[in-house]
Amino acid sequence: MKKVLLTIGIIFFALLLVACDNTGTPSDPTTPRDITLTYASWNLGSPDSQDPNMERLMIQAFMDKYPNIDVRIIERPKIPGTNDDLGWNEFLAARASTQTLPDVFQADNIPFYVINDWAYNITDIAMADPEYLNVSADIRGVATYNGKVMALPNAVHYAGYVVNQTLFDRQGQDAPDVNSTMTELLNLTKSAANHSSNNNTGVVGFEGIEHIIHWYPAQLNTDYRWFTMSDSGFNLNSNEFTTTMQLYRQLRTDPTFVLEALYDLAGQENSPIQIGNIFPEGDPFNNGNILVKWFYSWDFGWMQANINSGQYTWDLDFIGTPVVNGNKRVPIVADFFTIASNTQHPEEAYLFAKWMGYGKDGYAKRVELSQTVAGISQVNFAPIQNDQELLDLYFELYPSFESLRTIIETGTFIVEPPKYLPGYIAARYSGTYDAENKMSDILVKLMAGEVQLADIRTQLNNRANALYNSARTEFEAALALK
Repeated sequence: MKKVLLTIGIIFFALLLVACDNTGTPSDPTTPRDITLTYASWNLGSPDSQDPNMERLMIQAFMDKYPNIDVRIIERPKIPGTNDDLGWNEFLAARASTQTLPDVFQADNIPFYVINDWAYNITDIAMADPEYLNVSADIRGVATYNGKVMALPNAVHYAGYVVNQTLFDRQGQDAPDVNSTMTELLNLTKSAANHSSNNNTGVVGFEGIEHIIHWYPAQLNTDYRWFTMSDSGFNLNSNEFTTTMQLYRQLRTDPTFVLEALYDLAGQENSPIQIGNIFPEGDPFNNGNILVKWFYSWDFGWMQANINSGQYTWDLDFIGTPVVNGNKRVPIVADFFTIASNTQHPEEAYLFAKWMGYGKDGYAKRVELSQTVAGISQVNFAPIQNDQELLDLYFELYPSFESLRTIIETGTFIVEPPKYLPGYIAARYSGTYDAENKMSDILVKLMAGEVQLADIRTQLNNRANALYNSARTEFEAALALK
């Protein structure tokens, strides 16, 4: 990546942004405020909407609690002549070009911000805060580089498998739980599934195998993180990745209980398989007719609402990912805040970012608002801190997913990397593999069985690490200046 250029387009947008500052929910004009913070995020909704927005309510609640601090929202403008928002990095680049980055802003590419000197090194403040240190090291560590804290977590979403316990019971089979091994999960599900019906009485077994290549290697080897990443780089030529791909292909080609494999078989030319004759009409999950399916915890809101309303009459459980070789390391998606390098108020900016994210007081207020303000959805992320009081508040809202509490209290996770790992997007998706394929293309072919890992494992690993190392070199040079 190159230093952001002050092009004519960026300068134009910078001028356009001058008119786009907005205070959001008005505060009491009689309250003396001697510090002003600016803030930008992509989850604020429209400032003109008549519907309440949780984030704007949280901002007002923060100003009520800290009457000396005023928080002004920087609204993201539209691309001229369209209804589309200006791209996030283009928006930030325009602000950076005039030294007016929001004091706190949502982060989707922390290394890019470090390279372009947009991120404040918040280490001293964060490491002196017991609440920050109460966040799992697996979460806060990903945005800490060589001991430097360059971003703060503001939401965590857990990934893994939701189990229909009632359906397992109906099939006369024990259901897997939060302590089940991978072998147990697969065997129990295969025994309970029915993919051979021809009169619409079938039961869907297992859906959601695509992420196995990302999380399974880290269960086999605890030195690995997402997609075989370790301190030395990617390990796509390892025995662990070979084992992972063998498992993936085994599942991808087993239509007796894996839905993706059944769809593959049905899609073949002259296939006798007619999906419409196997299962009852409608969405299998909403019908209560799928045993195990991959979800993220942000989906719990609508699931719990359907349970509360009586639409779902079956018991669900979230087990995360299963135990492998004695290891349970649940994958998560984390969101982050960056404190701007141009901030004049780093301690207050930290206080605000903490309130909006992992802070105990802020999270309790978030739950309170979701329970008392009409039109506000339930909080859609569990507390980031492993705190009993906060967990109690969350699971009062989500009593059907109590097993997640065990996962949170264990605190062992692998974090999806696009927002924090330099070079990951290129190494996994957008980078060039060869003259015909991007990295994502060759991996799709590998997963489909069109290419064999044994034939490409060395080249695949070399390309991934070349792309990663190129980005890391630039990032580390920028980080050294922080």
